[in-house]
Amino acid sequence: MLSEKELERYKHPIAVPGMGVGLQEKLKQSRVLVIGAGGLGSPVIQYLSASGVGVIGIADYGVILEEDMHRQPLYNMQDLRKHKAKMAASRLFSLNPWNKHYPLLIQVRPDNAKQVFSGFDLIVDCSQHRATHLVVNDACILLDKPFVTGEVHNWMAWWGGFNMKPDNNPILASYRCNEYLLDEFRNFDAGAMGATHGATALLMVNEIIKYLADVPGLAGKLHTFNYLHQQFTVTDLSSDPEKIAAVKETGLLTPDEYGLEVVPDVED
Repeated sequence: MLSEKELERYKHPIAVPGMGVGLQEKLKQSRVLVIGAGGLGSPVIQYLSASGVGVIGIADYGVILEEDMHRQPLYNMQDLRKHKAKMAASRLFSLNPWNKHYPLLIQVRPDNAKQVFSGFDLIVDCSQHRATHLVVNDACILLDKPFVTGEVHNWMAWWGGFNMKPDNNPILASYRCNEYLLDEFRNFDAGAMGATHGATALLMVNEIIKYLADVPGLAGKLHTFNYLHQQFTVTDLSSDPEKIAAVKETGLLTPDEYGLEVVPDVED
């Protein structure tokens, strides 16, 4: 139940047609894990918290660097060299003390993914790292967890809702099933614009909130945006039952098989 202070805080989103107190309470009951608290992840967690998502896990083992500040306005200059996950949790508590924000100073990898994911309803992979996407994909298939992932490459962005059941359709679309759709984005690796990261994060959060509120639009869809030419597309994701069955049969692979470079655990 929402407290009187929360009802006052969320009175404007509650007033949006189709939302109401019931759906705001549903957001409070939601548990979302965000992997990566950088250019894409930091605005994602900021707006998820502001929107009233009750429990937010923040998985990131990295530290704040000055060269990244242009796309990570959640942090301040005095935060340099501090752990992103810890500073993000601190900032979010000051933004919305009615939520719970858990910093996890870990690298998501095959030996911990299932354990970490088990306590959350939705996984949001903002790592922008293919090997991590594959680990997340496989762990979510094994745990039957929905997840969202995306990337931003200079003017180009994509994000989608994977391992989710679209309306009236039992077929699940995994990241592995649809990676061929993302090949064209591999050619846009140079540079990183701050505004494109922020804009993409907000579009993702809007779809995530709709998903948590049972509004269609995210499940089984791939969203792409060319910010330079203002070209936006939405494509239906496909399902490859053989690839999904192979993941269920084989389980999680080794870091080397994913192409994942394992980093030492953070000593905090």
